[in-house]
Order: sequence, then structure tokens, then C-alpha cells
Amino acid sequence: MDFYTYQYLQNNQNNWQYVHIGVIIILVILFIAFGIRYLKNRWDVKYKDLTIIVGVLCLLIVGIQANDYTNLRNSIKQTGQVTQIVQQVATKLKVKPQRVLINATQLNNTTNLLVKTPKGYFRLLFSEDGTQFVLEKIQLSHPEIKIQED
Repeated sequence: MDFYTYQYLQNNQNNWQYVHIGVIIILVILFIAFGIRYLKNRWDVKYKDLTIIVGVLCLLIVGIQANDYTNLRNSIKQTGQVTQIVQQVATKLKVKPQRVLINATQLNNTTNLLVKTPKGYFRLLFSEDGTQFVLEKIQLSHPEIKIQED
């Protein structure tokens, strides 16, 4: 079972987005460079073809990025909810949020959230509307825990 630290939840939301932005910037620079090169040498058809290929790749990557952006917004929202839950659990148990580990990075309706603290393991039981929760102390038999930390 994987548990995630508070720091991991805060830091690992946007790492892959920088790679996508870097790829888009490189493709746009190549598109401009091949376009300028083609305009200088109109008789050299290979620059025209390269400009078209890079332009299509730019459109494809931007389309994928737009789709990923909506998914990223949902993911950030859900991860933000998980970090808020960690803060609330820490407040209720009177420990620092950095000492609280949780077994999910995103919330969904079927998630059975478990929390590991210095005071033991707890299960979060949510109300029907999902705005409130109750902490139930549990005992894990044979806990095989991997901690994902930043």
C-alpha cells in the first residue's frame, strides 16, 4: 500500500507540465526557423515540407496540451482537496501536516482513504455530501507500506 506525504502532494502536481511547455516552445522555434528559411529560399522545397510537418506537430501537441490542461485542472483541484483533508486531519489529531501520510493523491467516490499518523492508522468516513468526515482508528494486519515522499 502506498502512502503519500504532505510535501509530495504539494510538489508533484505540475512537474510534467514543464516538459510539455518546453516541447511546444522548441516546436514553435523550429516552425519559425524553417518558415524563415523557406521564405529566403523559395526554390528549396524541403524547407516548405519541414515547415508544414513542424506546423502540424505544433497543432497536434497544442491540441493534446489543451486536453491535458483540463485533466490537469481537475487533478489539481482533487489534489488540493486531499491536501486540505490532510490539514484537517492534522488539526483534529494535533500533529503537524508533515507527519500525516495519506493513501491517495486524488479523491473519487470509491476511495477508502487511510491516514497514517504518529498516533496510528485512521480511516476517513465521509458524509454523503462529502463535506465532513469522521476519523475511525483502525489496526492494519500485515501492513506493507511504501512511502512516496518528495
